Amino acid sequence: MTIDTVIGGCVVYYLDSSDGLDDQRLAILEDCLHDLDNLTDELDAESQPYFLRLRRLGRLLLDTRAAS
Repeated sequence: MTIDTVIGGCVVYYLDSSDGLDDQRLAILEDCLHDLDNLTDELDAESQPYFLRLRRLGRLLLDTRAAS
C-alpha cells in the first residue's frame, strides 16, 4: 500500500466514524508521518508539495485526538 492510500484511508475512517480514529489507526498514522519526515527532503521539487500537503493532512488528523 502507498503512504497516500494509508493516510486517505484514515481520513475516510475518521469521517465515517463517530468515535474518531482508533489506537491502531493513530499508530499507523504516526508511522506514516515519521516516514514522510524522513523522505520529504529527498524528493524532487515537483513532488515535494504533494507530500508536504499529505503530511499536513496526517498531522491534522492526529491533532483531532488532542482536541477531543
